[in-house]
Amino acid sequence: MRRSALTSISTSLLAVAAARAGENAPDPTQVAALELEAGLAKRPAVYLVLDPERRTLEIKARGAVLDTIHLRGVELVTQQPLLGWHQPSLPPLPAVWIINNGPGDWDREVVEPTELRPEPKEDEDTADTTFGPGTPAAPTATPAPVHETSTSYRSTLSIGWDLWVTESLPPQGRWGLFRAAVHDGLARAQGKRPDLPPAVTLAMASEDAQRLHHLMRSGMAIVVTTTP
Repeated sequence: MRRSALTSISTSLLAVAAARAGENAPDPTQVAALELEAGLAKRPAVYLVLDPERRTLEIKARGAVLDTIHLRGVELVTQQPLLGWHQPSLPPLPAVWIINNGPGDWDREVVEPTELRPEPKEDEDTADTTFGPGTPAAPTATPAPVHETSTSYRSTLSIGWDLWVTESLPPQGRWGLFRAAVHDGLARAQGKRPDLPPAVTLAMASEDAQRLHHLMRSGMAIVVTTTP
């Protein structure tokens, strides 16, 4: 039964290519991407499918779409000097990228208590609420701080690059790139900004970035279908 179910998932994924292509032969690149996804669909883990051409990021499991994030844009961003600008080339696509280190790794961080106190013994009176001179007042409860999920964060990828989630893309056009290069160069010269690897940048709404944050953890697989 399990083998039949997995075969059905693989068949349905490959059928998507034929459905999109209509009467024509399926695109080899699209078929290759679906074959990569079919391998991930055999496992119960959630994975992502990034389609830069359609500007979508799908959250999937077992081949089924759990959620779809519509992207504002997809760009390759890299730190560049004022002279000698060049565009780095992506590894062959389609491919599966694995997150090596992401912000979601800290979502379930366990906070250890700063002080350990033994439990009171049964013969000890713990119900005495009488306060006399010099008796310290009862401690007041301090509300726990509310953690606000960031809308801009980076994850390191298995290809040696970063995946950057943000609300808007960096400035485009020659003048915008020139100003960004000047600003970046001055910041790095003053030690205010470290050198960063190239990053595939996904621009999305802030609420989508917050929803995606907990999934960006080590081991998350991302199927990338086409070149950004």
